[in-house]
Amino acid sequence: MWSKILAVLLALFMLVVPTIATAGTTPLVPPKGKITGLRYKQPAPYSGVLLNSVAAASLLADKNLSEKQWELRLKYELAKTTARLQLIIDTQKATHSALQEKHKTLLDIKNKEIDRLTEIAAKKRDYTIYWTAGGIIVGIALTIAVVYAVRPPE
Repeated sequence: MWSKILAVLLALFMLVVPTIATAGTTPLVPPKGKITGLRYKQPAPYSGVLLNSVAAASLLADKNLSEKQWELRLKYELAKTTARLQLIIDTQKATHSALQEKHKTLLDIKNKEIDRLTEIAAKKRDYTIYWTAGGIIVGIALTIAVVYAVRPPE
């Protein structure tokens, strides 16, 4: 029974807590700032942070510095990607040349084996005429022997 009550309470907390967390009044986007030049002893037209010329120059310099940093970061990433892709290309070229060499070697071995077998086949004598003639002579001799063996005596 306690586990059911605990489960119901946890489910309610899960529904209520996110709505409480997002109920704040802080805006998601910060307001845009204003820069106004002031002269000595002139009242400020709004409340906020007043920057002197050195601070304003520092902000502008930081902006330029930030652009340079991103430019350097972009060049670094581009060089890194170029190097990685060049490594892949070089690896593929090496693999291709190794496969070509392997293919050439296998083809040479195959051609040498074909030549060797051709020489063996060329040196071999053809005895089929002798076997045929021998078979015919033996067949005739057996036929004559069977005819004399089967014929009744006279």
